[in-house]
Amino acid sequence: MGWDLSVAEAKDMYLTESDLWRFTQQFLMNASHTTTYKHVLMKALLECTTELNESGVVSFHQIAKHVTKIYWNLIVTHGLTQMNQLGKRSAVEKAMVFFQKENDIPRDWNFDRLPEHQQSQLIRNVNQFYKKYVYGSFYRSFNETIYSFNRREEWIQLVPVYVVFFEKYKRILMNVTNYQLAVFLEKYNSQDAMKRILSKLEFVSVRQSLEEFKQILLSHGHSTCFYCLKPVKQIHVDHFIPWSYMQNDVLWNFVLACPTCNTSKNSRLAKIDYLYTLVERNHELRTSEHLSTYKESKLIHLYHYAVQNGFENSWAPKA
Repeated sequence: MGWDLSVAEAKDMYLTESDLWRFTQQFLMNASHTTTYKHVLMKALLECTTELNESGVVSFHQIAKHVTKIYWNLIVTHGLTQMNQLGKRSAVEKAMVFFQKENDIPRDWNFDRLPEHQQSQLIRNVNQFYKKYVYGSFYRSFNETIYSFNRREEWIQLVPVYVVFFEKYKRILMNVTNYQLAVFLEKYNSQDAMKRILSKLEFVSVRQSLEEFKQILLSHGHSTCFYCLKPVKQIHVDHFIPWSYMQNDVLWNFVLACPTCNTSKNSRLAKIDYLYTLVERNHELRTSEHLSTYKESKLIHLYHYAVQNGFENSWAPKA
């Protein structure tokens, strides 16, 4: 089982890319026959690789933020049951539904609309459950190779080859995880609830407003379009590396753009010259608390991994 482990070290073994694919495939095919806990943790880990420190460590709290947002939007906003018994709810599902009703929160509100104190309370609740039951079980599902963890200190440390593997194949891994999650949900939810399910799973973590990041960048004097350099009247916030690869919102990947450039660029990568312009821009912002997980090498690696994931990097604004 492994769910009751308090401390565990990842096996010290040489892992080939074939090993990583084999363990991941075994996990995806056999992760759970009862709830979605492990698949949602997989989505969260893929989303938060940008938050790892230099040693590959990420806190339970950081992971729980992603897990909680995913679950709220699936359970409350989209009304999707997460357990394999019709009419029954998993522990996390019960907690989410109870919280929504107790606080009289409209069901069509996604997680970002909740006040910060309510978000924090939900994250704490989910963290306690995942801490107790999920990290050890997930660790065993990957043949004890994926990470080390400590429940008392509340952290996991991803094995370096898995960090590279996740970033190198993130788009494929996220798509396959979403597919396996959809297969599970399809068995236990109504046809109405399952409408556009893959789209719901793909965009379940999208932030509804980027106003916070826009104001931070404006406060640092970035009031022209990052790409065409023209003064911006109507400001758009653009994910420099497309959200469909990163699936995380971090200040060091955001730029301000005019509507024309933002719309034209869409889900493509800008030419590499703009990457190094962004590196210089982030150097100016290095004192911001929002750059605590930023490293120049991380941004550069993620740009090239996005290219490997099929993102075209030839876009530039029209002269």
